Amino acid sequence: MKKIPRLRISPKILIIPVIGVLIVAAVFFSIQSGGGENTLSDAIEGGEFALASVGRNYESLIHFVQNNETQARQLLDAARVALENARAKFSSARRTDDEYVLGMLDNYQRVSQASDVMARGNDNLLVINENLTSAISFYSQGDYAQASEQASYCLQVLTPLLEDFEVSSVALNGTNVIYVPSGQRDRLTLGVGQYRNEMEIYNQYVLLLRSLMQGRDYLAMNAQLEEQMRQLQSALANGDYETAQRLREEISQILQSLRDPRYQSAADLASQLNPNLLRGTASDVARELRNRLRDLEGIAAFEDYLQGLERYSEALRLLEQGDREGAEQAMNEGLGILGQGQRGDQELQGLYTGLREAFNTLEMRIKGQPEQG
Repeated sequence: MKKIPRLRISPKILIIPVIGVLIVAAVFFSIQSGGGENTLSDAIEGGEFALASVGRNYESLIHFVQNNETQARQLLDAARVALENARAKFSSARRTDDEYVLGMLDNYQRVSQASDVMARGNDNLLVINENLTSAISFYSQGDYAQASEQASYCLQVLTPLLEDFEVSSVALNGTNVIYVPSGQRDRLTLGVGQYRNEMEIYNQYVLLLRSLMQGRDYLAMNAQLEEQMRQLQSALANGDYETAQRLREEISQILQSLRDPRYQSAADLASQLNPNLLRGTASDVARELRNRLRDLEGIAAFEDYLQGLERYSEALRLLEQGDREGAEQAMNEGLGILGQGQRGDQELQGLYTGLREAFNTLEMRIKGQPEQG
């Protein structure tokens, strides 16, 4: 039996297929880890998750503003899950040196950071919600000291995040749409807008609480002013002009004291409140604080109202004495002080309107015309 002779293969020939296998493997791994389709799709999917996270965070805030705490918590949890998914995709996509993918990752890293700030902001608001409610309740009861104490605690939780909101807002200005897929550009614009809206609303809660805390003494003085105004109107209705004059002088002294910088610092805070960004009792309180914590211009408008009221009181007194000419002169002086335009806050504008109507009624009496109504 003949032996089959063994083939001798040169080692040089074996090198060729080995090199081929290595080249194929290198190409495969370069696609997987060097900017191929997988890293691009991971970056795009990560962007989707990041944008979804921003949207869920914003929805969570809106439900909080609308006093739906349960729904706010559920949406916050969903936002955090989406953010974790985004981070996982970005971690996978970073195995690349593709310029477009890296640019996309830079953009969406900014979005992810912004979403994280939004989530922490929502969590902060949920943490202080009970104390915020207590602060508003104490304010409504006129217990400004307790309202200030509750507001102080809330601010310890909320204030540290303000800097992070600002940092992420600046970072979002650096997004480059060249590295954003066309199908995601509108959503990115929407997401940036939602972030900025949340930042503004969060800041409104901080301003509301600061106004309650720093406006403690101003609010107490204003409560005294409002009580004396009620007494003044009662004195005028009863024709007690001596008491009315005393009360006007006391009110004038209160207004003068409120010009002090320690009161005006609280007024400056309240002037930045935008009740339209809030809802429910928080919005109502913000509106009241804007009215009650008057700035220097508001105080000047109130002082003019008092002068106009003084001339009205004088006109009434003179008319009762039968001096129609003197009453008419005092009336005209009072109307001149009030002017024609709207001045001051909404509450003060109501006082101006009421006094003008009183002057109109007085004018008919002076001229001997029957009163309407």
